[in-house]
Parts: sequence; structure tokens; C-alpha cells
Amino acid sequence: MNNSVCVSTREDLQQLIEEAVSKAVKQQIPEVIREATAKEWLTKKELQELTGWSNRTIQYMRDTEQIPYSQHGYKILYPRKGILKFLENHHIKPRL
Repeated sequence: MNNSVCVSTREDLQQLIEEAVSKAVKQQIPEVIREATAKEWLTKKELQELTGWSNRTIQYMRDTEQIPYSQHGYKILYPRKGILKFLENHHIKPRL
């Protein structure tokens, strides 16, 4: 793939840069907004919605210390970043 560009004037270069930056920003904005508005800690129900795991699966993964959590009395919360890291670490890449 040939990505060469011929720029004849300073204005053309400026326009090319503005278009490239605009495209990059538009691609990144949804992820930045999602990350900025995401809750830091998840309830069990939110964890189930995120992962599709059952109550029993979550309990087992907690008991075997596979997923991080914090507990105060009966209240148990799961750190979003820790859960996402667990999912990323257990991602199986397809063979091509």
C-alpha cells in the first residue's frame, strides 16, 4: 500500500495535518468518553452484565482468588480495571 502524499504549499500541508488530527480524534473520542464515565468499582449485578457470568461463577472465581474484589461487611465490589485485566489475560487468540 502506497501512502505517499505530494504537498505543494504550506496551506495544503496545514489542511492535511488538520484532517489527520481530526480523524484520529474522532476515532479516539468514544473510547475516552467511555473510560472517563465508567465506574471504578462494579457491583455483582454490573459484573454479571459486563461478563455474562452467573452468581455461582463469580463466587467460585472469588473463592479461588481468580478475580480481584473488595469486601466491607456483606458489601462486595469488583474493580473494573482488575476485571478487564483478568479478561485480557485470559483472552485466547484465534489461530490463523
